[in-house]
Amino acid sequence: MPFEDSGNDAGTYLKVFRFSTRSNPDAFVVLHLRPQGLFLVLGYWRGFERSVVAGHWSRRGAEIELDGRGEMAMDCPSDAPTRFHRILATDSQAQTPMLVAASELSGWSLLGRAGTFTYVGRDTVINPQGDWLPPTIKDVDLWIDRLAAITPSQ
Repeated sequence: MPFEDSGNDAGTYLKVFRFSTRSNPDAFVVLHLRPQGLFLVLGYWRGFERSVVAGHWSRRGAEIELDGRGEMAMDCPSDAPTRFHRILATDSQAQTPMLVAASELSGWSLLGRAGTFTYVGRDTVINPQGDWLPPTIKDVDLWIDRLAAITPSQ
């Protein structure tokens, strides 16, 4: 069942990728929908990828639209685009909000994978290894401001 109240859309959403070999650490995609209509999405796979996108989000019926710009740092060469545009369907399971990326988004590695983001709290931060992801919600907002300052306007 989709979200009923768009005022409740803001918050932190998480998608975790577990790899089949023990030598590969889990990878994370963390999506912060901030109440003021800005977002930060981060892809982190220790030793392999650090991706970040910031921009504006809005609700369109039963969908969340993300429109922003970002950058990727990966262990292999990539011609990643800078423009990021994604539509996520709203859903819920056991009264927990979820956002669903129904298809792959080409060129964005972790950030472009299909799958479900699970709501983990209004002002929750995810920083499992403590060495790259923003450690506080204030830092999330600072990252958004920093990225807005270095990327061209949309």
